[in-house]
Amino acid sequence: MDDKGIEARDSAGAPGSEIPDSGIAATEEHSAKSAVKQVAETSLPLEVGSVVLGEDGHIRHFDEDRPLHFRFSACGIDFEADLASKAAPLRLRANLGKLPFSAESPDGRRLARTVMAATDRLRRGHILLSEDQDMVLEGELNPPSPRTPVAVIATAVALIIDFKPYLDLLGEAVALRRPPPMLPGEEAAAPAEA
Repeated sequence: MDDKGIEARDSAGAPGSEIPDSGIAATEEHSAKSAVKQVAETSLPLEVGSVVLGEDGHIRHFDEDRPLHFRFSACGIDFEADLASKAAPLRLRANLGKLPFSAESPDGRRLARTVMAATDRLRRGHILLSEDQDMVLEGELNPPSPRTPVAVIATAVALIIDFKPYLDLLGEAVALRRPPPMLPGEEAAAPAEA
């Protein structure tokens, strides 16, 4: 990206005059700064939400406080992340699936409930059971200032690292299944010898 095309129009004449051979009036709209100049004149480092794409397709500096929402996958789980404002903590949320039914896996259900109860000791979040029997991860942490994209992503990673041992145990709980009942005349498979 360079500024040649825009600077050529800027220097062609005063605002409101015609640009030779183009028939376009050199107005304030046409003397807009290039993306490079816009970013260069913004205070660095660039914080999340401080630069936006305008309706005209140009990058603009944006001072107003506005929420940020994004999604990503980690550890095989889809996460939703929210920053309600520039001063708000980063909030993560993920649906981890249904709590195993007792008939399906009593051991899995017991383990999942134990893991969810253990997350109450976490400072930054917990795993709760929804009314629909979904296991839901909720966590929050304040990103460091300045809130650059790298700082926000690093904050999300720090939260996931806190939850990782619990996520691994929940994965085991969901994987535990009661063996199917044996049909009459079937023999139990003998364990393989090493």
